[in-house]
Amino acid sequence: MERGWEFLSARTDTLPPASLAFEMDISAPVAADEVVRRARTELGIDLDFEPRDEGFSAMLALDNLPHPPPERAQALLPALIRRVEACHWRGRYRFFPTVREFAADTDCTALAAAGLHRHHALRPSRLAASARELLAAGAPESSARDGLLPGAAMVYWEDGAEPLARPRGRKHDAVVSANVLRTLHLAEQHDSHEGRRTVDATLRHVEDHLRSGRYLGGTRYYPSPAAFLHAVARLCGVCHDCATRLGPLLRNACAALPAPTNALDLALFIICAETCAAPGDRHGHRAELAGRQRPDGAWPAHAYFRTGRVPIYFGSAHLTTVFALRALGSDSSKPPEPHRTHAPGRAGAPRPDPWGAR
Repeated sequence: MERGWEFLSARTDTLPPASLAFEMDISAPVAADEVVRRARTELGIDLDFEPRDEGFSAMLALDNLPHPPPERAQALLPALIRRVEACHWRGRYRFFPTVREFAADTDCTALAAAGLHRHHALRPSRLAASARELLAAGAPESSARDGLLPGAAMVYWEDGAEPLARPRGRKHDAVVSANVLRTLHLAEQHDSHEGRRTVDATLRHVEDHLRSGRYLGGTRYYPSPAAFLHAVARLCGVCHDCATRLGPLLRNACAALPAPTNALDLALFIICAETCAAPGDRHGHRAELAGRQRPDGAWPAHAYFRTGRVPIYFGSAHLTTVFALRALGSDSSKPPEPHRTHAPGRAGAPRPDPWGAR
C-alpha cells in the first residue's frame, strides 16, 4: 500500500494524463498527433480534435482518493483539485479542457462535481448548479426514434451552449447514467419536481442495462463490464432506493462474472463485490491484486475508457493504482451501509461516504 501511495505522490503538481493506445493493454502508447494520423490512415476516420491533455483521469482520482487522504498523498489532493477546476465551464466540466472543439459532457460533470464534493472543495451552490445542468441533459421525446430513452440523461447536452464545440450527437451510456444519478443523489436533486422525469428515466436505463446483460459487452465509452458494475455499486452506496432496486441484480451479476484477469478490472470488481456483498472469494481476489503490484509501487496500465466510435483507449499505471489502492484499502469485514435517501442538514453538505475514511 505505502509503495502505491509513493508512486502516486511522486509528482505533486498533478496526476499525469492517461496514455492513448489502440490496444486495451496500453502496451504501445501513441502520441496525440500520431493518434490523429493513424486514425485517418488505418481506420479511415478523420478525428475532429486532437485528444491531448485530458483531465478525466484527475477527476477519477479525486473521486476515489480517500478523505482525508493518507499522509503520503496529502500534497496530491490540492493538485488534483486544481486540475479538475481547470476543466470547469459554467457548471459543466470538459474532458479536454484546452480543446474548445470538444464539448463538455455529463460524465465529466458528474464525476468532477462528486470528487470535489467528496473533499469538501465545492460550495453547495456550485454542486447544485452542476446538478441542474445534469438534470437538463435528459433526452427529448423525439429521440425515441433514434433508440434513446426519452428523459434519460444523455452523454452530451447538444443544446448549442458551446458555439465552438462540434455536435457529438445524442447518445446514452449506462456507466455515464449511473455516474450522473450518483451525483444527483449527492446533491439532493434526485426528487426535485422538475428533475423527477430525468432521474426516473435514467434509473430505468441503468436497470435495463443491468437486467439485460448487455453490460457484458461493455458500453460505448467503457469497454469492460467491471466498469459498469463498479459504477452501479457506487450509485447504490449513496442511494438506499437504488440499492433496494438494483442490489439483487448487481450481486447476481458479480457472482456470475468471472474474476477479471487484468489489475484494473480486478480492482473495480473487488470494489463492486464488497460494496454489494456479493458471494465469492474476496480474500483471494484481494491477494491476487496485491500480488500484481510492480516493484515501483504501481499496478499495470489497462484501458478504462475509450473514445466511442473509434477504438482509441485511455489508461495509465496511475489510474490503475488509484483503483487498486481503493480496492485494497476497503474493509471486507462488512458491506457499507447505503446512504439514506434524505439526509439531515443543509442540502449539498458533504455526507459520509462508505469508503471515505479508508
